[in-house]
Amino acid sequence: MEQTTGLCQIMKLTFRQIEPFVQSPDPAARVIVVYGPDQGLMTERAKTMCKTIVSDLNDPFNVATLSTDKIIEDPASFYDEANAQSMMGGDRLIIIKNGADSLSTILKEYLEEPSAGTLIVIEAGNLTPRSALRKLAESAKNAAAVPCYVDDERNLSQIIRDMCTHAGYNIDQNALQLFSSTLVGDRAIARNEIEKLLLYKGLPKGYEGFEGAPSSNRMGKISANDIYATSGDVRDWSMDKLTYAVGDGDLQTVHTIIDSLFRDQMAPIVLLRSMQNHFWRLYATNTKIKDGQDMQSAVKSLTPPLFFKVQDEFKRQLSRWPVTILESALDALNKAEMMTKKTGYDQESITKNCLIQLARYNPSRRRAG
Repeated sequence: MEQTTGLCQIMKLTFRQIEPFVQSPDPAARVIVVYGPDQGLMTERAKTMCKTIVSDLNDPFNVATLSTDKIIEDPASFYDEANAQSMMGGDRLIIIKNGADSLSTILKEYLEEPSAGTLIVIEAGNLTPRSALRKLAESAKNAAAVPCYVDDERNLSQIIRDMCTHAGYNIDQNALQLFSSTLVGDRAIARNEIEKLLLYKGLPKGYEGFEGAPSSNRMGKISANDIYATSGDVRDWSMDKLTYAVGDGDLQTVHTIIDSLFRDQMAPIVLLRSMQNHFWRLYATNTKIKDGQDMQSAVKSLTPPLFFKVQDEFKRQLSRWPVTILESALDALNKAEMMTKKTGYDQESITKNCLIQLARYNPSRRRAG
């Protein structure tokens, strides 16, 4: 089969080639291995490619779903399925779930003379560069490997914007940045969160989802408050963002997040306790370092362990907040908490003033001044 896109000679796709290939797979590729750490993206891309062959993936005549274990147990059934002719006309599709290296020998033999009327799509999970299945898909002229790595914030921002626009909404930049920064990790989870947001805002009449026609109705704007109202992950992320902003002396971020959280009816005591917890962890770690333990070991000993994305930031704050100043900060937080428990005091103002004063007190800001 003649190659028309130039990908046949390079079935190890570059980043820019992936999406065009997914939307219109090279006809020379009779076996496509979809792999990577993002399960949601892997499933989404596999489904998109499958639908270029058969529009209804539940079609019993043109679609067969096989497992790796079944193929290894009975290779003959795989060859029979792969070489079967469509009873209703058109191309056939074989979907293999949980693809593994144990398939590579059978597939290598099959690719020596594959069926021209059957596409095989394999969802294989996270394959290392040494994987026999991945190597086969990347090196064979009639196969392809489609990697599915975790979306970065820029890619997610585009997906969020596209889905909101499709449903008739404009999402403002602050909301977009807030939402995208919390959804990195799994495309399917990200889409579910976006759909939950759109359901909360209200879908236009007759809207058939992202796979249907875009809405011609203009439904209004999506703000950061809408994100807070629908996503618990965003609220948790905002709390973490706030504690690190205070520790970094980032006054603008502190103001913005506190105001947003209070608009979302967040209890002031929760902010104070979150800040106390953060400073206690800094204090405990710095105390161990002061007693002679190296930073890496001291950080690793934290329970619960630090999320990997904030480890570098936490280590930077260890050097910015010595034990003596952390003691003063914890004392200030305790006093603020006691005041919020007294009647007649504005709890939100007390909390906000305390956190802003701590951000201003940040030793690195004082040295910079």
